[in-house]
Amino acid sequence: MSSLGISSFIRVLAFVLKEWRRQRLLLSCICGLVLLQTLADVLVPLYAGRLIDALSPGRADLAAQRDDASTALGFMVALALVTVASRHVAFIGVVRFTLTIMSHVAEQTFWRVQRFSSDWHANSFAGSTVRKITRGMWGFDLLNDTVLVALLGSFAVLVGTSALLAWHWPWAGVLIGACAAGYVGLTSSLSLAYVAPAARLSNSWDTKLGGALADAISCSAVVKAFGAETREDQRIASLVAKWRSRTRRNWTRGTINGTLQGLCLVILRAIVIGAALWLWWHGEATPGDVVYVLYTCCSAAWVDLSCCDH
Repeated sequence: MSSLGISSFIRVLAFVLKEWRRQRLLLSCICGLVLLQTLADVLVPLYAGRLIDALSPGRADLAAQRDDASTALGFMVALALVTVASRHVAFIGVVRFTLTIMSHVAEQTFWRVQRFSSDWHANSFAGSTVRKITRGMWGFDLLNDTVLVALLGSFAVLVGTSALLAWHWPWAGVLIGACAAGYVGLTSSLSLAYVAPAARLSNSWDTKLGGALADAISCSAVVKAFGAETREDQRIASLVAKWRSRTRRNWTRGTINGTLQGLCLVILRAIVIGAALWLWWHGEATPGDVVYVLYTCCSAAWVDLSCCDH
């Protein structure tokens, strides 16, 4: 990233943290619920593996086998209910958290714009200004969902999964931890250095186009008075062409980014599942252990991370 991009990112991050600090208690509750959901997600594959082990043939005590299977199923259902409940309450908190921030940003921004000089208002397009304000407000919606729910939960799932695997097989835990770290590093690098610059430029032209359309329509009576409809058509057509070019590049980069992440995800899953199969071949893992690893590698944590490319 360029120095300008880094400084912009730091300023935005500082502004976001300032808004978050206004609701510390609610933010702590949301993070706690997301971590509770994460803990349940981490433990479900473990009990799924135990269920498979309980159903495996060769056990002499049928009653104990049934008890183990029932216990594993009961824990899976209970953990699933905890996951659903904690996710619901967490998102209710995120709704309140985000709307409070959006309202505060809208009010404070309007207060500042109102107090700019008359010269600034005379030389600034109202449509573009409105578009910037609304874009900034709605940016918090996606940001809060991505950071507080998707990234925080996914990161905790990956850490918890690596710890559980390390508890069973230390080197396997190190392997999945290294794969997860590499995947997160690749995702972050591509998003910040490849997608973000094009997204910023595309968003700026989207703001310009939205503002130009709003201003042109609001001044339609003046345009008609001077018979300048053709000139306005050409001006808007030029802006649309520029917007289309920048948006195409942004969307194309996002698609390439997603494809690269998908390929890396397939490779990393193959490595981890292959390691579990290797342990099974050498008698160091049960079929339930393999199911646990398979379940974990196909969990939502990896999918959530691969979706965070904008």
